[in-house]
Amino acid sequence: MAETIFTILVMLSLGAPIAAYVVLLLLGFLDKELDYLQLENKKMEMEKELHRVEYLQLSQQIQPHFLFNSLNAMLSLNRLGRTKDLTHALEEFSKFLRYKYTEKDALVAFEEELAYTSHYISIQQIRFGNRLKVKIDIQEDARRTYMPPYMLQTLVENAFKHGLEKQPGEKYLQIGLEREGNWVILFVADNGPGSENASFGVLGVGLINVKRRLELIYDLHSELSINREAGSTILTVKWPYTPEGKV
Repeated sequence: MAETIFTILVMLSLGAPIAAYVVLLLLGFLDKELDYLQLENKKMEMEKELHRVEYLQLSQQIQPHFLFNSLNAMLSLNRLGRTKDLTHALEEFSKFLRYKYTEKDALVAFEEELAYTSHYISIQQIRFGNRLKVKIDIQEDARRTYMPPYMLQTLVENAFKHGLEKQPGEKYLQIGLEREGNWVILFVADNGPGSENASFGVLGVGLINVKRRLELIYDLHSELSINREAGSTILTVKWPYTPEGKV
């Protein structure tokens, strides 16, 4: 009995330092793991902040184009002596300014974006009169989606700048939104002459900005493409369906 107790004591005396050493190693490993996780969290926070800043910069780059094009359209009305139309255009422009200077989240409701873009379209309709035909086709199960602000307006602006401005005679603009499973697809088509580069998917600065903002916001697949089909230029954007405005 005494020998058994003595053996146990010897084993404990020898094992205690080893156990303590193992515990210290584990504590050191855990400390390193905690430090690593803290560094990773800080890195993710910094990347998120950089993305937020970049996103805001991209949004600000888009807006001045709309200001310039709207003012240019109103100057054209003034030169033609269309005072009544100019007054109407100024009213639409003031509604745009009211929207522009309200604070926005990273995503806005499609209905809000469509209402905002309608002010720009109204100015163009006043300018071109009956020569401009606009068709809007929105699927009900896609209507509740959210999207980056100024995205639709940028697509429509691009259609006028690179297509309809150069199109003699009747001008057609079509806006469509549809649902495809967990994604929504927005397209803007015009019958302008377009560009030879359109068939190769070459994007201008405004469209590149839209594409980059989609990449910054959504972890899931999103895409922007431009194609030339049957005499029309079609801009298509696909992004995850987000009815609650959260990604």
